[in-house]
Amino acid sequence: AKIVQVSPASSSPTLTALGRDGKTNGIFFRTITSDALQGVAAAKYAVDKGFKKLSIIHVNNDFGVNMVAEFSRAYKALGGTIVSDTPYNEKQSSYASEVTAAMAGEPDGLYLVSTPVDGATVARTWISQGGVQKFLLNDGMNSPDFIESVGADYLKEAYGTSSGTSPTASTEYFTKNYKEFSGIEPTNPAADRSYDAGAIVGLAIAIAGSEDPAKIKDAMYKAVDPTGTPIFAGKEEFAKALGLIKDGKPIRYEGVIGPVAFDKYGDITGPFRLWKIVDGKVATDGEMTTDDVNALQAKLQ
Repeated sequence: AKIVQVSPASSSPTLTALGRDGKTNGIFFRTITSDALQGVAAAKYAVDKGFKKLSIIHVNNDFGVNMVAEFSRAYKALGGTIVSDTPYNEKQSSYASEVTAAMAGEPDGLYLVSTPVDGATVARTWISQGGVQKFLLNDGMNSPDFIESVGADYLKEAYGTSSGTSPTASTEYFTKNYKEFSGIEPTNPAADRSYDAGAIVGLAIAIAGSEDPAKIKDAMYKAVDPTGTPIFAGKEEFAKALGLIKDGKPIRYEGVIGPVAFDKYGDITGPFRLWKIVDGKVATDGEMTTDDVNALQAKLQ
């Protein structure tokens, strides 16, 4: 139907490949970085945190397979050793056999690429079978539910990566106001990216001045025009944007995650947040800037 879609959480590199092959018709966008980049950032973070030998357990789907492939390429190039790589199928009642397989080879820790519910089951099994309590986690595991289910006492050496932010006035507005009007914690996975996706779509519809999908697609780029007047999150800012649009003037929405620019495949590049679990809560441990990630990616190619 060629209707514009924007995802705040679909991070598979396959979507970029589909774009390159002309199969997304230029109508697919996302406000999260590709896992091709997250895998590289996670590999560097793992090495920096002393993970020299890792076992990997990952969900056996497009997301998990691609994430691990990109991570493994970078991690090995940086001197790391993968002692086992075990896929699992979702929603099993037990993951004992997968954990047993992953524990071979005396790893320094476990790289768990999963979702909060299954991930908690895997982590609890790993811990109960005597696995070393040192974890590397993907972005979706940045979840209060995962921490509560596993137990903070077992996650004192748990680290992870997520798409980061380059703070703007939108970031401040979002942090202060989001929970009040949504009921959702602003730190929840993809909350910030969902807000930005909605804001950009809304502004694009206003710019298009039409329900024509082709015009809305073109307007997605115009909503983040680098030559435009900066627009931030919040009612007053959006009202200002509508006025500028009415006058035919360019705008640049600078989002909660920072100033966003889409490439021709609808992808963004951006920084990565490095985090760890401290006293049962996710705390920022550092950042890899866009330039850091791009430089590392170039070095590894």
